[in-house]
Order: sequence, then C-alpha cells, then structure tokens
Amino acid sequence: MKSCLAALFMCASVVPAWAQLPGIPGAGQPEAASEKEPVPEERRSARATMRTFLDSAVAAAQTGDESLLDKAAACLDLSEIPAGLRQEVGRDLAIKLKEAIDRIRYVVYTNVPDRTDGEPWVFHTEPAIGAEIVIGRNAGGEWLFTAKTVSRIEDLHRHLEELPKVAGVGGSGLEMSPTLWLRAQMPPELRHKGFLFEHWQWLGILVLIVLGWIVARLARLILHGPVQKILERRDWVVPRDKVWRLLQPTGFVATAVLWWIGLRLLGLPPDVQVAALLVVKFMVAFGVVRTAFRFIDIVSWILGAKAEKTQTRFDDLIVPFFDKSAKVVVVAIGIVFIADVLGISPTSLLAGLGIGGLAVALAAQDMVKNLFGSLTVLLDRPFEIGDDVKIGSDIVGTVEQVGFRSTRVRTWENTLITVPNGNLISANVDNLGRRTYWRYRALINLEYQTPPERVHAFCEGLRELVLQHPQTRKEVIHAGLHELGASSLDVLFICHFAVVTGAEHIKARHRLLLDVVTLASRLGVEFAFPTRTLHMLPVDPGAKKTPLSIHGVEVLTEAERIGKAEAMAIVGARAVRESEAEPAD
Repeated sequence: MKSCLAALFMCASVVPAWAQLPGIPGAGQPEAASEKEPVPEERRSARATMRTFLDSAVAAAQTGDESLLDKAAACLDLSEIPAGLRQEVGRDLAIKLKEAIDRIRYVVYTNVPDRTDGEPWVFHTEPAIGAEIVIGRNAGGEWLFTAKTVSRIEDLHRHLEELPKVAGVGGSGLEMSPTLWLRAQMPPELRHKGFLFEHWQWLGILVLIVLGWIVARLARLILHGPVQKILERRDWVVPRDKVWRLLQPTGFVATAVLWWIGLRLLGLPPDVQVAALLVVKFMVAFGVVRTAFRFIDIVSWILGAKAEKTQTRFDDLIVPFFDKSAKVVVVAIGIVFIADVLGISPTSLLAGLGIGGLAVALAAQDMVKNLFGSLTVLLDRPFEIGDDVKIGSDIVGTVEQVGFRSTRVRTWENTLITVPNGNLISANVDNLGRRTYWRYRALINLEYQTPPERVHAFCEGLRELVLQHPQTRKEVIHAGLHELGASSLDVLFICHFAVVTGAEHIKARHRLLLDVVTLASRLGVEFAFPTRTLHMLPVDPGAKKTPLSIHGVEVLTEAERIGKAEAMAIVGARAVRESEAEPAD
C-alpha cells in the first residue's frame, strides 16, 4: 500500500512542474491552447468583455438564472484561485464587482476600446484604497478583468457600498448573493471592519464553530440507531462499538458540510475564503475516506466471522486481501478528489506519466510485481492461512496473513518473516500443511555383539509399536536390518504419522521414540555409537576355525513372538498409565 501511495504522490508532484515547461502543451501553456482554439467573441476585446460581464450580471439578477453568473465570472481572471473553487468564489466576486461598477459611473460601451491587442484598459482608479479596475489581455488572447483587480474586488465593494447607484443601471446583487443579503440584515455597527474581518463575520465564525460541534454529535446520535437496525435486519451481528467507530467520521463530514455552507454565506475576503474552503474540502475528503475505511472494517469483520464458520480456509485468505485492496481504491479516489480541488485534472495527472513514466515505472515495478504475486496466491492457492510452508530454501513456518503487498510467515522459532508476494511468483513453495502423512525415517545403530535373534525380535517389535500407535499409518511400515556399518548393525526404520500440524507430529513422534527406547531396553538390545576396536590375534596357521552356529526357523519364530510380546507389553503398560492418570468422573 505504501508503494502505491508513493507512486501516486510522485505523479502529483511531477505534473505541476512539467506543465510549466516551455514548449509543452498543457494547462500551464495558454499560448499553445490559443493556437488551437480561437478567442471567444464575447471576450475578444475590452468592450466585448465589459458588455458580456454587465449583460450577463443584469440578466442573472432579472431572471434568477445562476448559470448567467458563471458567464459573468468567466470575464474575471481567476487563475490565482484553485480550479475546484472558481465557480463558488467567482459568482460572489462577479456580483460584488457589478455592484461596485454601478456606483462608479454608467458604462457607455462605445467609450470602451474595441481593439484586440495593446495595453490594458483602465476603467477606474480609486486612490483612497489604492485599487483600480482594469481589463487586460491575458496570455491566451482573452481580455479579462485582471487578477490584481480580482484580488481587490472585496475592498472596492466595501469602500463604495455606501454610495448610491448611478442612474440607468439595472439589476441588484442582493437577490443573487446570499452573502450580500445577510450582510444587509446586520446592524451598521457590526459591519465595521476590525482585525482582518468585519465584526459580524467574526461572530459568524464563532457560531459556526459551536454549531459544528453540536452537529457532529447529533449526526452520530441520529445515525447510530438506523444503522444498527439495518445491520440487525440483515442478520449482521456487529458489536455496537464498531458501529459507533463507523459513525465517528460522519460527524466530521457533517461539520465540514456545515462550515462549507457557512463560510460561503460569510463572504470572507477572497484569499481567506479560498484557503478556508480548501481546508473544508480536505476535511470532507478525509472524513469520507475515514468513513469508507471504517465501513470496510465492518464488512471485513462480517466476512471474517462467516469465514470462521466454513470448512475451507480459502475465505481466510480472501478477507484480508479484500480489506487492503478496498482501502487502496478508496485512497486513490481520495487523491483524485484532492487533485481536482487543487486544480490538477485527472487527464493532466495521467498525462504527466508521459514525462515521468520512467521514474514512476522504476518506483512502481515492485508494486506491480507484488500485485501479480497476490493474484497468483489467490488464483493458484499454493497455501492458505494456517498452512505450514517452506518458501525457497530458508523460510519455514506457518502462514499468518496474506496482504496486498506481502505475506507474513511465523517461523517455528516464533519470529515473523514478511515475504513480498512478488517473490512467490518464482520461488518454490513447499506446502507442508497439505501432506497427507508426515514421514519419519531413522537409521538405528545396534552393537555388533547383538545376537541375530534379538535383532530380529527388535525389528518385529518396531512394526508392532507402529501398528499399536493411534496416530500412525498402518499400511506402510519398514523395519529391518539395512546395512553392516563400520561400527554398528544399522536397522532402517520408516513409518508415517497421520497428523496435520507440526506440533502434533512432534508429540506423536515423541511417544513412538519413547516406546522404541523401552523396547530396546526390555529386549537387551544396546545402541551403538561410533567406535573402533583393535583385536590382536595370534599368528597360528594351524588354528582351527570355530564352526558356525546355525539358527533354525524355530529360533526366528520365537524371536518374532518375543518382539511382538514385548511391544504389546509396552503398549499395555502405557494404556494402564494413561487410564490411571485420567481424573475420575
């Protein structure tokens, strides 16, 4: 997940710098855009812009059509305002500029220059506050009210609002601007400007803070009951604390929405309003993403509870992968939303991959590899949660978690190893948890002085011990003299334990090996260890050889009987000890 976020943020940081490079077409190069798109007629000159602005503002006031305010706002240079906020801020600025112009003089269009190039045209200068209204040609060829004019609209409106409107002007901004209407309802003493803002605006900010705290708590309280009932109606038994955690970010979102509406009504200065609205939009994005995260947690909890009731462990693998994948998607959507607020269009964001493609590819190659590794685990299912696995030649343990980027393995030394899923594509994965039996092989060394009949009895006793063991496979048992070693008689012993986990295997093997040691003790068989014995023989060519002792079938049969009897005695004694150890009912 961190690799995905790093790649996305790298794209966001590359695009704005790339868009300003000379000769590269994009949002930062209006010259290139002007070669493809002609300048609109309504903004081809200062006269056309002034006519478009005033006619649109008057028509909007008369008809109530707010879309005409957007046409008037298009005559303002809003390049210093983030694209995601230009519509909200632009409408208020257009209304206030229209109100200021109506108090300066009646505009005669024939007195406004109609040239398509040349120096900016100054409509009015206000020496008292050092502000002026200027229409100039921007880099794209359009004539707009300059960005400097836009930044002083608030001051001009406040400075000129007490003056009467000139004769002949039409339309009023009070009907179209809730901010101006609300300000007109305030007492004159509250409309005086104090520190940064007017007094009524400071009062409004205080009210918004208090209301935000109240709305946040009310939103959680109101939504808790219905959400809990919806979950219970679908038989989703979710703890109340999880539902409450889900609803906590909703109060945050409700507060942000309230502040969004309230800040637009307060009509703060453009730079402050833009910053405040940006913060509020970030709050909304954060609250929505956090709410989505909590909702995903609840869904994952429900799916996990259902997965515990199923026989297969594949569900245990799917649930964590769904949880992480869904959260990555939510984060990606949140980043796109924030980029839109900052004025970075998704098209430009993707186009930036052209120049930064190499860097992004290098940064994201491990992410892509791990993603395909995750899909490989889901599709091929080489292991499941709880399986004992051997990955490569040095990683042995139990699978605890399979994530979007990596798999966590708890080793038998109780350490935790994180394996990138990309490594699982090419690594050899030995699933120890899916074997039917655990094979045990041992080479038991007996002393050379052990008589043959005792060796035979010992081998038969080994077979009988396996047959009597409750956790062994009865079909395949190997026990017999395998080699004449350098210092011992080597008995090969192979059996299989019918257990699932490694812990069960260790316990079952412990029981069997204790029985093997007991059997050897009872039969008088000694285990050998590597030794060398030097025998000094007399040199007597005429010495006679000792005749061989021939053991008949009766001796071997008796050895088999003794070996089995001793094994049965060991098993019987164990059964008696275990029954005596059990607590009485």
